[in-house]
Amino acid sequence: MKADKLYLGNIITMDERKPRAEAICVKDGLIQYVGSEAIARSLCDGKTEVIDLGNNSIYPGFMEAHCHPMGAGKLLDKDSMADLSAGTDLEEYVEILKDFIDKHPGMVRYSASGFMERDVQPTKEMLDALNVDVPIFISSVDGHSAWVNSKALEVFNIGQNAIDEWGTDQVRVGADGKPTGYLSEGPVFYIRSIIPPDPEQGAKALLISQDFFFSKGYTAAYDAGLELIDKTALESYDILCKSGKLKLRTYVGSLIDENCTDIPAAVKAIADKMKEHNSEYFKIIGVKTFTDGVIEAHTGLLLDDYNDAPGYKGVARMHEHDKLVQLYTSAAENGMNVHVHTVGDGAIRVNLDAIEEAARECGKMDQRNALAHLQQVAKEDIKRFADLNVMSVVAPLWAPKHPDYYAQELAYVGEERAENAYPVKSFFDAGANVVYHTDFPVSPKISVPNAVYTGEKRKYPGGPDSAVRAADEFVSRYQSLLAMTKNVAYMWHEEDRLGSLECGKIANMSVFNVDFITDDIEKVGTAEVVCTIIDGEIVYKA
Repeated sequence: MKADKLYLGNIITMDERKPRAEAICVKDGLIQYVGSEAIARSLCDGKTEVIDLGNNSIYPGFMEAHCHPMGAGKLLDKDSMADLSAGTDLEEYVEILKDFIDKHPGMVRYSASGFMERDVQPTKEMLDALNVDVPIFISSVDGHSAWVNSKALEVFNIGQNAIDEWGTDQVRVGADGKPTGYLSEGPVFYIRSIIPPDPEQGAKALLISQDFFFSKGYTAAYDAGLELIDKTALESYDILCKSGKLKLRTYVGSLIDENCTDIPAAVKAIADKMKEHNSEYFKIIGVKTFTDGVIEAHTGLLLDDYNDAPGYKGVARMHEHDKLVQLYTSAAENGMNVHVHTVGDGAIRVNLDAIEEAARECGKMDQRNALAHLQQVAKEDIKRFADLNVMSVVAPLWAPKHPDYYAQELAYVGEERAENAYPVKSFFDAGANVVYHTDFPVSPKISVPNAVYTGEKRKYPGGPDSAVRAADEFVSRYQSLLAMTKNVAYMWHEEDRLGSLECGKIANMSVFNVDFITDDIEKVGTAEVVCTIIDGEIVYKA
């Protein structure tokens, strides 16, 4: 059987037995041969399409280990919601939103994303000045807080009842004891869950995000909380799967709310969805939940008190030991993994303890459970990731000291904890399976080259040395490539099909204009995507 396509270039296979190659033959979407150009050409005939990529470098398709495709698409759709990321303070955010409202009159609800939490807290009055007739809902950069107007508080019923349910750490109140319009965690996710969805609009958003991920060199992604942004997201994915338009292989964690009272039933319902909806390009592989919030919102769960609030350790979401043990054991019984938002060392500890007990109850498990974000990690817990085969989902792009957030970190957790945040090398050294994520669009920075660069340098390309945090946590470029290819495939139980360029695997490839391993690191930091290949077909070309 002669090859359908022949790709030529500088090939980095991520296969230890054959790390470099000159050519790849593709037949029916699978890799038929990897090796020398001479042998590859002998497997071709006059019908074989030859794609010569010259000195450009071909890698296994890069994979995003934790992101939110629906949210990405909605943010990238400039007619759907306002993007506030260009603003630097509350006044600028209001101006950007005002311009969006002026250009989009008559909407039944105005949405925006991208405000950063600083010392000055936003208020409903600032948004009431723009519109008091329809709800305004603005998500923070990290997605864990929201800024709303008075109409939104009314429509979404955020009053004394919400204060009683979630407390003033999540529903901020003014001197009058009433909500100020600044919300975090529980009420934010509650509002998102009741906003009326539109499956067709959701499908449009997913296609927008798919094109965006292809343009960044990604060929697969993990949707971290299927219902998090849109409660009918499953219907939107179904629309794309049935039409054949979904090509970004999407692995999914279906959301379980931290207030769930029947864990086994909820897990069983997700398992039933797997059986009904899973296909080649869309696979529910487990459960996603939250154990805490984020440090910048004062809601990450810590082992020790916040520096600025003695006696306060943060917001605990799904954190009860027995409940977490039940979650992990129920998932294991249904052939699924568990993927948990864990920013603080307190959140990480309770999950590792639960996984350890669940493993004793279930015997040998191969769940490949994942703890994501890992900002504050107790050193004694790092080795436990390897011992329990828990995936370390880290973000090297978050490691540099952020000019807006670092001062806040210092105030909240102190210099020692702030300086040692976001470990990466320690996980590799402990033998843990490390995967990279961006959390896009919760975090707006997404870049394979920048991830490789910050992995080695612990700062951004062109950034000052003063931005380096925990310089001893650097990793090699090869380790960074592993964390975006083979290791992610392993986390998804797809190591036999994805993650390296080997015969019989799916012909997903990412092509960049640099060699991430041998080229100068400054050149690596500014690398550009040449093309992205799915099933042997070019789906994006720069």
